[in-house]
Amino acid sequence: MSISDREHLYCEFLGKLGFADSDDFSLFEKAMRHTSYVHEMDIPLECSYERLEFLGDAVLKLTISKYLYLKYPNYKEGILSKIRGEIVADKTLAQFATKIGLNNFILMSKNERKMGGEKKQSILACAFEAFLGAIYLTCKDCGYTKVEDFIISNFSCDLCEIEENLEKINPKQQLQEYTQEKNHTLPEYTLISKTGSEHNSTFEVTVSFEDKILGRGFGKSKKSAQQDAAKNALEYLKREGQWNQ
Repeated sequence: MSISDREHLYCEFLGKLGFADSDDFSLFEKAMRHTSYVHEMDIPLECSYERLEFLGDAVLKLTISKYLYLKYPNYKEGILSKIRGEIVADKTLAQFATKIGLNNFILMSKNERKMGGEKKQSILACAFEAFLGAIYLTCKDCGYTKVEDFIISNFSCDLCEIEENLEKINPKQQLQEYTQEKNHTLPEYTLISKTGSEHNSTFEVTVSFEDKILGRGFGKSKKSAQQDAAKNALEYLKREGQWNQ
């Protein structure tokens, strides 16, 4: 494919994503070059996507950090970090790359492609980060805003889906990990009371470990009350110097 043909495809692709005013196609071309491609073409390694990936990784983490910080004002740093880790993981970024069709533009060696490189999560994730780096640079003074708007507008549903799957990083899970590490047992949740009407109930729950109540919680469902109790238990353990996450 000729350079002009690729530029035409880039123009169409970027236009669909809201970057119709971007005209530095050389930067996007660079963002798509896997290291195997530059080796095969015998061009300098710095012409691969690695440097743009480095930049895009930083911009992405800042974008997601800000998004989570504002959306979850009551979450502690440890939980926010774990959610962010889920979002910026190779598996997630590879899905993002495929969703927008970035996989169709990645340049790699013939051998890498034979080995299924265009489907490798690590390559797709790196290309996605490099693409963000290119957006950041080509948009000059508004680069960060462009990346932020692009992430939120294109992947908001994906982000919500990831956030809804918090069972493994919620307070109950964290407390369970703590108790299992201590003596391979689970914390015990006890329903203390249920007040209010059938459709507007408030549940009170305690959580115990080794016959000692560690926390008490309230919620509109037993599950939310258990989460609140676990959160309060973790805060108690942290004050006592027994949990430092």
